[in-house]
Amino acid sequence: MRRFSFAAVVAAILVLPLVSGCTKGYESQKSADNLKITLSVGRYPLVKGDNALIVKVNDAAGKPVTDATVNVHYFMPAMPGMAPMDFNTQAVPKGDAYSFSANIPMEGGWKAEVSVSRAGNPASSATFNIDAR
Repeated sequence: MRRFSFAAVVAAILVLPLVSGCTKGYESQKSADNLKITLSVGRYPLVKGDNALIVKVNDAAGKPVTDATVNVHYFMPAMPGMAPMDFNTQAVPKGDAYSFSANIPMEGGWKAEVSVSRAGNPASSATFNIDAR
């Protein structure tokens, strides 16, 4: 009985991370002109349905940029025999970051293009690869 219990515990420890799926977060950072744009999500890969994402924007000195307009275009690249899926949303300020919700209708590889506009400056953008399962 003790051998079975020990084996069951070891099996659970080894298998649980594989089965649980959405346990890790995601964060990716890109440079765009003189800005650093970071896209993050607490649960990754994304799921079909609503997902809360955060965009952080920092200037060349590393200070948070909180006076920008942040637009997000998320889409699944075109595939033969499938209609294009693309969506646009504006992220809303939340502390020193910007948040938005992405409603993902289908599993697979997606892209998120984040565009940052500031008064008197040209828009800067960065594209991130994200997955949904």
